[in-house]
Amino acid sequence: MLRNILLVEDDEFLRAIMAEAVSMLGHVVTDRPSADQALIALEGLSPFSMVITDVRMPGRLDGLELAQTIWSRWPELPVIIMSANTVLPADFLPPNATFLTKPVHLDTLQDAIAALIPQEM
Repeated sequence: MLRNILLVEDDEFLRAIMAEAVSMLGHVVTDRPSADQALIALEGLSPFSMVITDVRMPGRLDGLELAQTIWSRWPELPVIIMSANTVLPADFLPPNATFLTKPVHLDTLQDAIAALIPQEM
């Protein structure tokens, strides 16, 4: 079953690489360069199965604030937060979220996605 994953990354090169990686794992990718634009996409008509977001981004919201908004407005929507230079407190994440340190290996990304949105029977 194809899943539509919203990818939020401000770095154009990293966004393209991550979008390709998520596509290679068999998912449909919608990408946005900021948390502000991601919120517009989330409020649109296309349902998302997951959000993958970087932490540090320009704009009104950063990736952590985006994740917190998702958890309050769409609590069932899984979130993967990624960063090369952020450490999160152990109790920060709800059960349907995970944190990955960049750079992320494709197997690690695949395992995180599978853990948060398991295959349906």
